[in-house]
Amino acid sequence: MKSIRKRKDISNNNIDTIKEYNNKFLNVNLDYHKTNKQTSIFSEIKYKMTIFNYHRREIFERFPLIGYSLKRIFFAIITSLLAICVIFILLRLVTSDDIYIKDIDIDKLNILPRTPEYNSLLEQRMKFFGVYGSIWTQLGTYLRNIIPFIKKTIIVNSAFDPITGELVGKKITTWFYLGIVFSTAVAQPGELVSDIFARAIPYSFGFGSIAVLLSYVIGVPLGIISAKNKERGIDNTINAGSIIFLAIPPVALVVGVYLISINVFYAHGLFNSGTFDTKFWPVFAIFIMVTPSIVINTRRYVIDEMTADYTKFALSKGMTDRYIFYVHIFRNAGIRIFSLLPAAFVTTIFGASIFVEQNWAIPGMSKFIVSGVGNKDSFVIMGYVILTATSGVVTSLLADIIMAVLDPRVKLTK
Repeated sequence: MKSIRKRKDISNNNIDTIKEYNNKFLNVNLDYHKTNKQTSIFSEIKYKMTIFNYHRREIFERFPLIGYSLKRIFFAIITSLLAICVIFILLRLVTSDDIYIKDIDIDKLNILPRTPEYNSLLEQRMKFFGVYGSIWTQLGTYLRNIIPFIKKTIIVNSAFDPITGELVGKKITTWFYLGIVFSTAVAQPGELVSDIFARAIPYSFGFGSIAVLLSYVIGVPLGIISAKNKERGIDNTINAGSIIFLAIPPVALVVGVYLISINVFYAHGLFNSGTFDTKFWPVFAIFIMVTPSIVINTRRYVIDEMTADYTKFALSKGMTDRYIFYVHIFRNAGIRIFSLLPAAFVTTIFGASIFVEQNWAIPGMSKFIVSGVGNKDSFVIMGYVILTATSGVVTSLLADIIMAVLDPRVKLTK
């Protein structure tokens, strides 16, 4: 009972002490500590940037692939812009003024060279093509045109009005503008480069993609067979054949297939004939250019995995060769093999297929690229550079993402 009374006395004392302190601080006024100082704009910006950086780091730590991809895209864009600037300046320096009026019959208009009328016509044409002014002004105009966040108003289907001395035509608004064609050898002067590319890319993509897929379907098994029979007769045969085809220049290889298809198999030599052979032989020509490298890379990657330490450890544990190959070796080698697939598409569509399209007269990208280079059509060349650079950036990023997703050994964090 005494202990109970003692506890009650302690609790009552604590309650009395709390009440006493509350009474003391009840009427305390802290207003004199307040200040009327306002936060500056720079302090608010600094605070918001700190919060933003904190959340940014938190997101990138949780999803490192996003940060890695954005970083790759940023540096790729900077590199591409520098390359575009250098190539544009070089092209502008080697392009003469008469390129811009080659499609106009100045004799019919009674305009003599180097006269005020001629200079006025040339000035109007250069303004129309977006190449008027200093080289830096032209570069700035072109960079503004290819940036897809600024709306541009351009003139298409233009014509020279001899009365007013100005170019007239239909005005359209677009977000992305690659320029227009100069030369009649490429297309109709004044036609949009993006329009002629839109007509040509399906042909190049169609032939190139089919050839690449066939190359992987046949090349990967050949590379695996060669690796599994390393230094045997079948390996030497496959490896030697791949090296021989790689050593033959692409032009000679394509011309050889073209001549064989015509003289031996009596195929049509022009794509517009519409027959099956004019579609088969171009694909076959691209196929034999692409397949050897796939066979050699597959063989190398599989052999690397077959000689790895984990393979020897699996064999020592008594696992079967079939299980080790398909569960471990091929899975690890396949990540490296198929990560090259996006890059193979780009190099084939914008590289190997050009030789094929020229021989079979396929209306793909090669027609405009070869004609554009031969006639110094700057915007056609620049459009091709931008297209290949963008495709290269995208495929490179896709290859890295495929590698990071499929291969658990790849870490994107420190």
